[in-house]
Amino acid sequence: MVLHKGHKKKEVTDIGKLIHNAKHTSTIRTLLITCVTAGITLVVAFALFQYMDTQVPEGVTEVWSARILDTALRTNGKIILSLHNFGIHGGVSWFTRKMVDIVLTTLITGSPFGLGEDPELKITDTVYDGVGVKVYEPTAVRSTQRPVLVYYHGGGWSWLSVEVYDQATRELAKRVGMVVVSVAYRQSPEYAHPIPFEDCLTVTEYVINNAASLKIDPSRVAISGDSAGGHLTAAVSLRLKKKIKIQIPIYPCLQLFDLMTPSYIENKAYIPGMLNDVSMLTYWLNYGNISYDHIEKILTNQHTSSKLKKSKYAQYVSPEWYMKEHIRTESLRNMQKPTDNGDDILSKSIEKTILDPYFSPLMVDQSDLKGLPLTYVLTAGYDVLRDDGLIYYQRLRKAGVDVHLAHYQEGFHGMIFFFKGPIPFQVGIRAMDDLVNFLKQHL
Repeated sequence: MVLHKGHKKKEVTDIGKLIHNAKHTSTIRTLLITCVTAGITLVVAFALFQYMDTQVPEGVTEVWSARILDTALRTNGKIILSLHNFGIHGGVSWFTRKMVDIVLTTLITGSPFGLGEDPELKITDTVYDGVGVKVYEPTAVRSTQRPVLVYYHGGGWSWLSVEVYDQATRELAKRVGMVVVSVAYRQSPEYAHPIPFEDCLTVTEYVINNAASLKIDPSRVAISGDSAGGHLTAAVSLRLKKKIKIQIPIYPCLQLFDLMTPSYIENKAYIPGMLNDVSMLTYWLNYGNISYDHIEKILTNQHTSSKLKKSKYAQYVSPEWYMKEHIRTESLRNMQKPTDNGDDILSKSIEKTILDPYFSPLMVDQSDLKGLPLTYVLTAGYDVLRDDGLIYYQRLRKAGVDVHLAHYQEGFHGMIFFFKGPIPFQVGIRAMDDLVNFLKQHL
C-alpha cells in the first residue's frame, strides 16, 4: 500500500516535470517565432525603406509624400516594362492604362473612383467633330460670351485620360469662371503622330468655329496642356497662332534632337516614377513610331548624324539658349556639344520625323515663332523637361512674342496635379494659384 502511494507520487512528479518542460519548450518556440517574425519584419521594412528612398527635390518639404508618389508610380512602371518584355508594345494595353488611371486618380483625389457630382459645374461627356471631350461649364456663369480653355492632358501621348485630370480641370473651370473642354485624343502607339495632334487641333477649331452655339467668346480662347499635352499645346499654337488668345504649355516636351541637355542629366534621378530620361524616351518612341531597339543610341545622342549636328536644327536647341541661372550643376552651364559622331543610317531613317515642327515644336526657324499668341510657360527645376520649356521661353522672347515664365526651382514633373487631395505639395498649390491668377487677368 505504501509502495503504491510512492509510485503514484512519482508518477505525479514525472507528469509535473513533463508539463513544465512542455511549457518551457512552448515558451522557447514562441520566443523563436517572435524573433524570426521581428527579423523578417525588419528586413522587409528595411527593403521597403530602401525601395522608397528616392531623391526628393531640395525645397520640397513633403518628403514622405514624394516617396509614396514615386514608389507607387515606379512600381507601375516595372509592371509595364515587364509586359513590354513579354511582347506588349511599350507595355501599353487597356489593362495597364486602366491600372495607371486608377493609381493616379487615387493619389490625386484619395479615391479610385475620383470625384462625384459638383453643384457648381455642369459636366458633359460629348463629341466635337468626331473627337471625345469632357466639357465643364460653371453654373454661375450665364453669359453667352464665356471664355474657354481647351485642355490637352499629359501622359506621354500613350497614358492617362480626361478622367485622371478631372480634379484639375474642375478647379480651373470654377476658380477662373470659364468653360473647360478636356480633349480625349486618340493615343499612341495605336495612334502615333500626327493623330493626337490632329485630334487636338480638330477640337480647338471646332470650339472657335462653333462659338455662338457653344455660348463662348471666340476672341477668348486659351489652350493648355502639361507634359505631352504641353507639346500638343505648342504644336496647335504653331498652326493656329493668333486664332488663340493664350497658350499655356506646362513643363512641355518639345524636341527629340538632344536628350543630353543639362536637365536630362541632372534631374533623371529625382522622383523617377513620375518621369525620367528613359520613360520620356519610350513615350517619344511610341509617339513617333520608332523602334525601341534605338533607346541606347538616342539617350546618348547617337541618333543624329554629324551633318545634322552641324545643321541649323542643332542651333534651335543649342546651349546658347540655356538659362544658366536655372542649372544647378556648374559643369553643365557651359556645355560643348560634340559634332563628330552619330549613326548616319539611324539618323536618316528618323530625320523626317524628329525635324517635323508638329512633332518637335522647337524645330522651327525664329521667323516661324513670330505671331504666336500670349504665352505662359510653366517649368520645374527638377524635371528632365525643364530645359525644353526654358529654351522655348528664350526663343519666343527673342522672336518678340509676349511670353511669361513661371519657373518653380523646387518643382518636379507632375506637380500641377497635387494642389489638394491626400498628398498635396506646396509647390503644386502655388503653381495652380499662379495659373488661375494669370488666366483671370488675361483671358
